[in-house]
Amino acid sequence: MFPGAAGFFKRPHGTGRAPTLDAMTAPEVGAHRPLLDAAVSALALQVDRHTVLAARAALLAEADRLDKNLQRSHRDFGGVGRCGGDPVSPEAASAFDERINALVNQCLAYNRDLRASASALDVTARAYGYTDDEIAASFRPPR
Repeated sequence: MFPGAAGFFKRPHGTGRAPTLDAMTAPEVGAHRPLLDAAVSALALQVDRHTVLAARAALLAEADRLDKNLQRSHRDFGGVGRCGGDPVSPEAASAFDERINALVNQCLAYNRDLRASASALDVTARAYGYTDDEIAASFRPPR
């Protein structure tokens, strides 16, 4: 099912001009931020001396897992490529690649936020009397 006329912009296409698909939208920048802030706020209210290192370790483990998957997937990604020999495929492939790269960058930013939240928990752990060695030992990334 294709969208009606309201779903696409009217673009001129005459001789040598391929029709342009304008129905795709860019990902919302920072869409994850309110959810992350709420989760960290809730977590910050729940940590105590006994749970602060585990919360920090959970954030770092998740950031490592996501980074590893993103790096592997994006490294192997060579682009969408042309879907066919039609005149729209090259432009559509380029638009999809741009949006995929924007999403990957958004995910990497989310992971930086996870690490920043873990760093904030470092400060909390120090306030509870943990040493830098104890904090570092609470999470060792897998090799």
